[in-house]
Amino acid sequence: MKTIITVLIFLVFGGFLLMNVHADEVRKAAVAGTFYPGDAKDISSLIGAVLKKVPAGRESEELIGIIVPHAGYVYAAPTAAHAYALVKGKKYNLVVLLGRSHRGAFKGALIDGRNAWETPLGRQELDTALYGKLSGNDLFRLNPSLMDHEHCLEVQVPFLQTVLPGVKIVPVLLGDAEIGNVRMVADALSKAVAGRTDVLLIASTDLSHFYPLDVAEKKDRAFTALMEQGDVDTICRQVSSEKVEVCGDAAVMALVMMAAARTKPFHVKLLARTTSADATGDRKSVVGYAAMALFTGAAKKTAVAAPAERRKDMLTADQRKKLLTLARETIECRLAGKSLPEAPSQDALFQEKRGVFVTLHKHGDLRGCIGYIMPVEPLWKAVRTMAVESATGDPRFPAVTLPEMKEIEVEISVLTVPRRVGSANEIVLKRDGVIVKKGFRQGVFLPQVAEETGWSREEFLNALCSHKAGLPADAWKDPDTELLTFQAEVFSEKK
Repeated sequence: MKTIITVLIFLVFGGFLLMNVHADEVRKAAVAGTFYPGDAKDISSLIGAVLKKVPAGRESEELIGIIVPHAGYVYAAPTAAHAYALVKGKKYNLVVLLGRSHRGAFKGALIDGRNAWETPLGRQELDTALYGKLSGNDLFRLNPSLMDHEHCLEVQVPFLQTVLPGVKIVPVLLGDAEIGNVRMVADALSKAVAGRTDVLLIASTDLSHFYPLDVAEKKDRAFTALMEQGDVDTICRQVSSEKVEVCGDAAVMALVMMAAARTKPFHVKLLARTTSADATGDRKSVVGYAAMALFTGAAKKTAVAAPAERRKDMLTADQRKKLLTLARETIECRLAGKSLPEAPSQDALFQEKRGVFVTLHKHGDLRGCIGYIMPVEPLWKAVRTMAVESATGDPRFPAVTLPEMKEIEVEISVLTVPRRVGSANEIVLKRDGVIVKKGFRQGVFLPQVAEETGWSREEFLNALCSHKAGLPADAWKDPDTELLTFQAEVFSEKK
């Protein structure tokens, strides 16, 4: 009998201790020294440096939440800084930190019953009162093994300790992106913080993984464009069904669901979009990152610029058709080993020296693009020269084959003479092509790049410097860097 009583006492009180064993514990940093620096001074220096490069947020709208990447700081911290700069010094008392487990699949969500998380910058207190509200719901469970080895939430903490010192956090780790499961978690969280305006929501996610740069950028643009539409049901359907690629799928879905529960309407703004290629230079296999912000209210409509006046030096429809025919026949003749065609006519405009790019697309994907920036040959001859180069000389692609020409669409861009501008503010996206020059390094983007990517001016220039000129992404801000603009008359066989 005594033995039985002893066992019962152990089970009762021992069970109680097991249930509360984490209440007075602190979660130790698991990825300090790997995903981010292990030394407090190094963390502060790194975060300070990336925040310094981002202008402080001046948005008058109420900020609901942010989307930030969770890769190693060397890759993703400059992107995350765009979002954290918005919240720096704001009056939030609680951050709901949403992530998707990289190590386990499970229904509901994991929360943490301990008092604090620790990084080299010190302790970040957890909101034990909110934990108390959630712990009575069967949706929310403890699993220290999964929570303690998960990096997607931990890497956000040093940023929070820097921009919102003293704020309390509630880490929430989801393990299933099925819409019904995420909705139950989001609804429970929304009810737990209902009526509070001092709560910031954060979804931790990277974007596409391990594609060539051009494929990754296309996939990442699809995700950020979807988010900017702001339709919760569409976002959740496409994210859950993996029609867009985002590794923190459940976290993103929970974020927009909670945003919709808090205020209608809301809108999403893209702050920055990058890839690991910016840090590594490797364009063959990259990971995508984005910083986005969710604000109350509908998105402000921007005015549409009036159509530009037709310039006197622009081509007629017949002249365009002749140049497109010349480009196609030139490529086919070169691939067949025949003599190249001569000028399509004695048209005076064809004899003018003009900068030209010839671009090839196959099923909508880039297949080659090379051109003259400066006017070095008569227009017709420049088209012929660049047609050959785009088909056989673009180092990013193997040479086009003759049978392949049936699937190729030819596009020509005829350029104006580049002129130097005093600042980046003079650049009009979608109208201007841009050349960046510093020392012996130079890069160029045609005007249609902004149309195809949806980049902001800063994203456009960052990519131009890092991807095309081999310069630091922010080199365009350096007074010693030259910026030149030009316009392009773009026409293709398709249009």
